[in-house]
Amino acid sequence: MATATGDDFSDLVELGIEVGTEDELTVKFNKCARHVQAISGSLSEQNLLQLYGFYKQALEGPCNTSKPSWYDLKGKAKWEAWKSLGELEKNEAKNKYIEQVFTADPEFSLDLKKDKSEGWAVGVSSLIGHQILSSDKDLLDYIREGDLAKVKGLLSQLKESKNVIHQDGMSLIHYAADVGNVELLDLLINEGCDINLQDSEGQTALHYASSCGHAECVLLLLSKGAVFDVKDTDDCTPLDVASDDAIRVLFSK
Repeated sequence: MATATGDDFSDLVELGIEVGTEDELTVKFNKCARHVQAISGSLSEQNLLQLYGFYKQALEGPCNTSKPSWYDLKGKAKWEAWKSLGELEKNEAKNKYIEQVFTADPEFSLDLKKDKSEGWAVGVSSLIGHQILSSDKDLLDYIREGDLAKVKGLLSQLKESKNVIHQDGMSLIHYAADVGNVELLDLLINEGCDINLQDSEGQTALHYASSCGHAECVLLLLSKGAVFDVKDTDDCTPLDVASDDAIRVLFSK
């Protein structure tokens, strides 16, 4: 299993968005969130995960989303950081978030008067607007969203190999199989993606499609010549990780 780095978890840090609230705790919380945005590159993976959990708890309360798939290592770690906080009250989560920021950066200051004198509220609003208006999406983002036109356009401009294994251990074809978009998967194969490329855990796109229960993707991959007996680092083939009997039947056709 690949070891995650701080860069892998850069999106764990989010900007505080409770603009317009009056209470001092929320103002402090928002200022800490802004500071974390600035120093995220120097924080450890563990710090980022703890901050993420407290942040989500402070804004949304107890974890209310389903646990990510077992192979989504980053998503699973983020979910567990939030889920572990149980029924922690929102204001207490804000306090914990603030404490964690001071633990990470003891030199940090919560001088609210200085913030107001420098037009802090305007600054936060402009940052939020910038985040909404700016587009930092890349090819992987468009694959996740299933945007066939964007993916096709970016593939034509891609200078690196289409079979690069990215920091999270996956390649383009793994992402397409993961989201279960058969059109994207077909496009990537036709554009030269290696149908049997193994990720950092030794899994192919067929492993992903099979374990996620994406029947159309499984059929496409098999029809295109995907090897069905490739074993991953846990010694499992795509058939071994099949989500149910309906998927297993496809391997016998």
